[in-house]
Amino acid sequence: MRLAAPVLVAAVMASGCSVNLNTEGLSVREVKTFKVAGLAELALDTFDGAIELHSWDRNEIEVEIEKRAMEQSLIDEMKIDAHQEGDKITVKVTGPGRTPHRGMTIGIHISPTARMRVAVPRNTNLNVLSGDGSIKIEAVEGHIVLHTNDGSVTGARLGGDIQIRSGDGTIRLTDTSGKLDLETTDGSIGVEAKPTVLRARTGDGSIRATIQADTAMTDNWDLTTSDGNVTVTLPGAFNTDLDAETSDGVVRANHPLLSPEDNDRHEGESRDERREHRRSLRTKMGDGGKTFRIRTGDGTIRIER
Repeated sequence: MRLAAPVLVAAVMASGCSVNLNTEGLSVREVKTFKVAGLAELALDTFDGAIELHSWDRNEIEVEIEKRAMEQSLIDEMKIDAHQEGDKITVKVTGPGRTPHRGMTIGIHISPTARMRVAVPRNTNLNVLSGDGSIKIEAVEGHIVLHTNDGSVTGARLGGDIQIRSGDGTIRLTDTSGKLDLETTDGSIGVEAKPTVLRARTGDGSIRATIQADTAMTDNWDLTTSDGNVTVTLPGAFNTDLDAETSDGVVRANHPLLSPEDNDRHEGESRDERREHRRSLRTKMGDGGKTFRIRTGDGTIRIER
């Protein structure tokens, strides 16, 4: 029995198949540092890999790139293009120009990736793209554009003009303020924020928006999902013209700013009867104002405090 494993490996190698026994693969790290004097503008682009960003108290940007693959030749084929013009910095990683030969693999195959870990000044404009990977960002303010073709996006303590796109993944924001424009093709969206503008759209997934106290709308808001529930938690004082509708579901409301007729309980009709038939709710909250539009193709809408 002790000879079985060596004989098997020899047979596999003789047939031209690869044997990967190191499930961690090979990795190489490179660090790029850029000094900045004013408001930095950073563009990041990786063909495949997660991107993590956070702020620090330095007038410089540090980008760590971790290239990982099963073969050294594949790592060598990954190219880093980094350049700076004043306070504008671009870092782009392109993948291997060939598809790695897999043959028959024993163990776990590691696809080539280039992960980025980035530190920036608190006030930085960002344009971030991952071809396939998650994006995580914390404590940054500015004009922020985040895009992943396949992966989740998570943000905390953000501020400014924020646009997020995911081809397939969830979006989660906490303690965030400013203008929020969020969209995922397939995934849920969760927001805990103090937005001036809020637009969130998902092709398939739920939406949960918790609006913090003292929030004031400066433009119309829109929450839309083709398939999923929408839950909106609003502060006790809030001014809007509410426009909520579901194509296949019910609208449920339980907020002190709404009249008894708009809430689930009112005279002459049981709570269950009210919930059963109401597909839409259009009413003024507080002093009214900008329109807060909520739509789901298939799901329940909840308005609560």
